[in-house]
Amino acid sequence: MTSPIVGMKADIEMLKTAFGNAMKVGPVEELDARKGYRIKLGDGPDGPYLSPWYPHPESGGATKTWAPLSKGQVVGMINPTGDPRQGILIRGGFSGENGPPSEDIAANIFTFGGVSLTVKDGKLTIDGDVQINGASLRHNEKEVGDTHRHTDVMPGGAVTGEPQ
Repeated sequence: MTSPIVGMKADIEMLKTAFGNAMKVGPVEELDARKGYRIKLGDGPDGPYLSPWYPHPESGGATKTWAPLSKGQVVGMINPTGDPRQGILIRGGFSGENGPPSEDIAANIFTFGGVSLTVKDGKLTIDGDVQINGASLRHNEKEVGDTHRHTDVMPGGAVTGEPQ
């Protein structure tokens, strides 16, 4: 009679451990371009207690993104089986160290390295230096790239006509 009860107790303990490991939240502690991220799960006597390496939480299909996490950024770890070696990261939101770039709920904003892209009310605003690489640049259906030509060009300080 005791053998089935001992087995059930062991099963319950394993389920409690798996459930406890299924979802965790913590800050990024280590970053590696190939390995991904290690998350700080707590402090130990010899330094922080770290998760195993998690892959980048990015899109890797036909549409690819690359927006690396930064040290201290809060993430959620989802481990469906309870095994963190089989888990994934999700971006966890803002913290005191990493606050939002705006409080405007109607705007979508991307900031990095001194550049800010804001999409609001059907308009894209870029704050920062812009470099465009390509064979063509068009504005209102007119070529304005490095191969465009102006009409009505006159030598001297005259104003040119519209680009062709």
